Amino acid sequence: MPTAVKDQLWRLVKSLSKAEKRNFKLYATRGGSTTDNKFIQLFDVIDRFDAPDDDAITKRLRLSSGQYSNLKRHLYQQVLTSLRLIYINKEIDIELREQIDFSHILYGKGLYLDALRSLERAKGRAVEHNRDLLHLEILEFQKLIEARHITLSRQIDNKMDLLLNESAERSYSVLHTSELFNLNIQIHGRYIETGHSRTPADYAENKTFWHSIQTRRNDRDVVSSTFHQKINRFQATMWYHYIQLNFEDALESALNALTLFRLSTHMTVKDPDLYMRCLYYVSVFSYLHGDLPRMHRYLKVMADFLADDQMVLNENSRRIGSNYFGLMQLNHYFVSHEWERARSFGKSLVEQYDAGEFQATDHRWGQFLYKLAAACFVLRRHDEALDYLNEIINMKTGILRQDLLLNTRLLHLICNFELGNRALADYHLTNFTRQMRRSSETAEIHRTAAAALRRLLKTADADHLNIYRKLDEDIRAAAAGDPFEFKALLYLDLTHWVGYHLPESESQGPQRIASPNEPFGVSPSAPAV
Repeated sequence: MPTAVKDQLWRLVKSLSKAEKRNFKLYATRGGSTTDNKFIQLFDVIDRFDAPDDDAITKRLRLSSGQYSNLKRHLYQQVLTSLRLIYINKEIDIELREQIDFSHILYGKGLYLDALRSLERAKGRAVEHNRDLLHLEILEFQKLIEARHITLSRQIDNKMDLLLNESAERSYSVLHTSELFNLNIQIHGRYIETGHSRTPADYAENKTFWHSIQTRRNDRDVVSSTFHQKINRFQATMWYHYIQLNFEDALESALNALTLFRLSTHMTVKDPDLYMRCLYYVSVFSYLHGDLPRMHRYLKVMADFLADDQMVLNENSRRIGSNYFGLMQLNHYFVSHEWERARSFGKSLVEQYDAGEFQATDHRWGQFLYKLAAACFVLRRHDEALDYLNEIINMKTGILRQDLLLNTRLLHLICNFELGNRALADYHLTNFTRQMRRSSETAEIHRTAAAALRRLLKTADADHLNIYRKLDEDIRAAAAGDPFEFKALLYLDLTHWVGYHLPESESQGPQRIASPNEPFGVSPSAPAV
């Protein structure tokens, strides 16, 4: 799909459902307008085209470049307006902004009391749906009206005092919400920039950073925390523990965030995207713990939520839900060692993706392809695994995570080695070595596997057994003593590969290694930080 700004109209039209297209036609032909209008003709042409083609469209509609530009701008606005009319009763933010707009119109007509009544109704809805920013905007407009026409409110005792106190409390609450949102974004950004704590120095530095971004003000202690304030605090804490490789505390924070939805069940309807995100985080950290019962429980919760006819999810929410559910399902198959089911499920997603029925960002799609390739690898379908790995490697995007790229490249090397493509494996091994040196996500397991591959390529097949034995010992020892190595092995479990090459009497099989309890970057022999 194109990403250029000039193609935004094409993307918008192509995103419309049949019902939304029908609604646009009804809206566009209101008041006696006909389908002969140029902007409706433009809509029909774009709808029929499989790709944006400005030259073909201008020729078909006989438009100059200036006319075409103006017509596109007009059509874009008309489509958005028609969509707004559809979602005004489904999206509370749109509904509240409309009420605020109506109040401005009433105020401009000199109908001050009517404007205040409209704002009062909107304020009640804003409180009900935890829309703090819109609540504050309503209060500020109420204050403006009362300040300029203060005699109108004298029939209510202490009206101005109540309004001022409510405004002050809401201002504090909005500021607190913004600060906790900043906290969540900052600590998440810290992980993106620096990754996990790998040494005691990293651990101490990230701990100092965490304390430095905390914001506490005594004047806001009297204001009770809102739903979004609490959930941002829990999720920020979750990211901090994840950076420090403390999976147990990260899971606890994820569960605390999810518990908020159980205590405020109406929020699952009002913010389904956040609810599904919380379910996904709980599932991911359960995966890191190997907690299959909990993974199964929340996978069912997610499936039931997405299948609930009472839930009206917009296109974005459905897309987010299908992505999260897909990843949760694959992780569940992996922990259950149901490799064939993981492969079948992954292949069905590929078919849906190719047909346009399943949509994901490049990074998310890379995750799906990698998991599918990993399932094929365990099943020794190396040719099939290479097809999916090549698709990830050939993605023209720079937003894939380093750990995903490292695991993809290493699995690509091993598959080529297993297929006898030794010259190709040797060639790519040099590039992989360079990539490991550059990446902050490189684990000792990656280096150990690369070194073992190099030895395997240079020695006779008769001497490979000792190399596999040593590799098996090294990767198990590394993962058992370091949480970072444990996480790396979890997402690329080389014990499956090594186990195939060891005698049955020696092979320990792909046993799950228990997650270390020490915080990230702190080995059992490291001094306390």
